Amino acid sequence: MTKIRFNPEKYCPVITKGFPDFNVESIEYAEWWDEQIDRCKNGYKPAGMPKITGKHYFYLNFYKILRSSGDTGGRKILADPWYRHLDKEYFDLFDTCKEEQKGMIIIKARDKGFSYMNSGILAHEYTFYPYNEVGIGAGLEKTATAFFDKVKKGLNALHANIRHSSLKDTNELIRSGFRRKREDGKWEVGGYQSAIYCRTMDNPEVFKGERLGVMVFEEAGEFKHLLNAYMSSKACFMDGDIQFGVPIIGGTGGDIGKASKDFMDMYYNADSFNLIPMFIPASRAYYGFFDVKTGEEDESGAKDKLLLDREKLQDKEDRTAYNLHIQNYPLTVEEAFLKTKGSRFNIALINAQRSRILSSKSLEKQISRGYLEWKFDDSGKTNQVEWIADKNGPYKILNHPKDFKNLYVGGIDSYDQDKAGKSTSLGSAMVYQRFLNLNEPGDYPVAEYTERPPTADEFYDGCLKLAVYYNTKMLVEYTRIGILDYFKRQGALKYLKEKPASAHSPHSVARNRYGLHMTKQVKDLMEQVIDDYLKTNVEDVWFIDLLDELADYGLRNTDRVFAFGLCLLHKLDEYKKKVILEEQKEKKLGFIYYKKQGGRLVPYKK
Repeated sequence: MTKIRFNPEKYCPVITKGFPDFNVESIEYAEWWDEQIDRCKNGYKPAGMPKITGKHYFYLNFYKILRSSGDTGGRKILADPWYRHLDKEYFDLFDTCKEEQKGMIIIKARDKGFSYMNSGILAHEYTFYPYNEVGIGAGLEKTATAFFDKVKKGLNALHANIRHSSLKDTNELIRSGFRRKREDGKWEVGGYQSAIYCRTMDNPEVFKGERLGVMVFEEAGEFKHLLNAYMSSKACFMDGDIQFGVPIIGGTGGDIGKASKDFMDMYYNADSFNLIPMFIPASRAYYGFFDVKTGEEDESGAKDKLLLDREKLQDKEDRTAYNLHIQNYPLTVEEAFLKTKGSRFNIALINAQRSRILSSKSLEKQISRGYLEWKFDDSGKTNQVEWIADKNGPYKILNHPKDFKNLYVGGIDSYDQDKAGKSTSLGSAMVYQRFLNLNEPGDYPVAEYTERPPTADEFYDGCLKLAVYYNTKMLVEYTRIGILDYFKRQGALKYLKEKPASAHSPHSVARNRYGLHMTKQVKDLMEQVIDDYLKTNVEDVWFIDLLDELADYGLRNTDRVFAFGLCLLHKLDEYKKKVILEEQKEKKLGFIYYKKQGGRLVPYKK
């Protein structure tokens, strides 16, 4: 049996053959259009080739997009889309989501035609289904406007037989239909009355009350509150427990901060949000390594070219440009979410470790979450806590405590006020495992407690539990004395680290017994020890939130960084104390110096 060669032109009979030269009043003409509409709704399978979805058939044969005028680039023209294997995968995924009552979340490199494919999906829903409504949501007004413009251009370019007249056409809404006068002289509305809404989602509830067959969250990395926007919009595409609509969340990644952290978290936890994830690397459908006639992609060649571009930027030693290039043209999901600028610390090192963690599910699973609870005896006394595993717990633990003396040091970035409505600051406590021996390696953070419960005392209690669990002292900032008072009331001062001599000027007049004053000198020292640590030990930091804050240090509240820094200052002071003790011991031991006198050794005397 002869294998039929794959030919993308077979998916585009309208484009390759043109519209039929039938009399528009003929049965043949009507039948041809009935066939085309059936293909647009139900898909099309040429002989010997895989089936494409209805939306993909519509996109290839009737829709228009702005694209390069030729296979060597050039000016943009309004033209038919090329067939690409990537597009087929995308449209297939949409149909899968529709069938399984799920949504899509897409992380992609730039220039992948994502907006055009989505605009084609919306145009298809608007064109073929009466009374159907779809939505465009964006984090920025300019993004919403640009996307809506793509949809309008595509709709206006449709053949007259399927192009609807507009009942309403504004910057925020297109509604199909027309008004006509009845025989009794009254006006009525006719036509499909389908609609496309376009709104900027500064207010996450801006789509409240709408019923949407498809909702596109365009450039999700730009949203200030993506998760809130998504959850607030869920009712728009739900009937009770049945999801009738398909949400599409997608875009390029971006710096991990307010704008894109939700996007990243939702992608990595797609199943929790009833979403199917898809990643589109820069090497897919990369212009210059993609045959517009066959749809074939040279992914290997594209990857080599992208890596070469990176090398050239790296040679220029412009870290910001280098990181931005990786972020815009990622080869992995992790690369799509890089920090590109701003931190006091080495961004490249931090990004590399983030990527290692996010790309390895085994590493991710090593962090366990749960609660610490007091264990009381019959008299109501306690000096022990127990671990209760819970995926929603506030404690994150890499290694549970081991029975070695002085193995751990702790640090707490505390606060004195109860939870404030507008405050974004949290309290954070960390435990750090020191190096013991080759059989018991260390020098990395092993536990974290970061939270802001309703009262400050609840946070202090959580910190005390962590200190007791690891049987370690905690170094605190002396200006936040509420936690000192709490430990004192509980009779737990032994779990507070005394004032480190190494972190203070010899001329300091501070009289505090515990904690340290965060002077400029101390802050500079803390930043330096963190910087030194990251240069040699960044691969030992497995807490992703800490890495994110290290990348954002100086740009926002970074409570975990201060807790981590206090751990390192704590460790430094313990090391210096050990050195001093050893020096003092050597002085006390001393030795007797003998000299040779008359053929024998005698003690030297002045």
